[in-house]
Amino acid sequence: MKKSSVFKSVLYLSFLTTLQGARLENNEARYPSPRIVILGATGVGKSSLANVLLGRDKNYEGEEFQNGCFRVSTGLDSITKDTCADQGYWLGDPDIQRFTVIDTPGFGDKLVEEEKTIENLVTTLRDQIKYVHVFIIAFKQTDNRMTN
Repeated sequence: MKKSSVFKSVLYLSFLTTLQGARLENNEARYPSPRIVILGATGVGKSSLANVLLGRDKNYEGEEFQNGCFRVSTGLDSITKDTCADQGYWLGDPDIQRFTVIDTPGFGDKLVEEEKTIENLVTTLRDQIKYVHVFIIAFKQTDNRMTN
């Protein structure tokens, strides 16, 4: 292989790496790290936890979000209908690094709905979020189904 061909190949790989880095930076700007996904059954407080982590009131209404994202309700029905992300400062403290929290619909609803929930979750994480640092599994303290 000629030196010029090797040089061109290295230059091309360098260019591709730079492009990939730019894509990650663009994604990082939209979804700052760390990225936290909150999973759990319907009604365990996933949206409340997400709101508290972002420094909002645990009963935040989520008016600027569609499909119930980050919206809290006292009822037992599922409010969050889609997987969605928001970014902010840890516990609302602007002196701390920004991060991303991903609110998800609850599991444990009807099987057909649960299949759609999982498909939406996977698609959102794969196509938009790209990678995750932490998965939190939320459950009610009084739920003894996880014990032996």
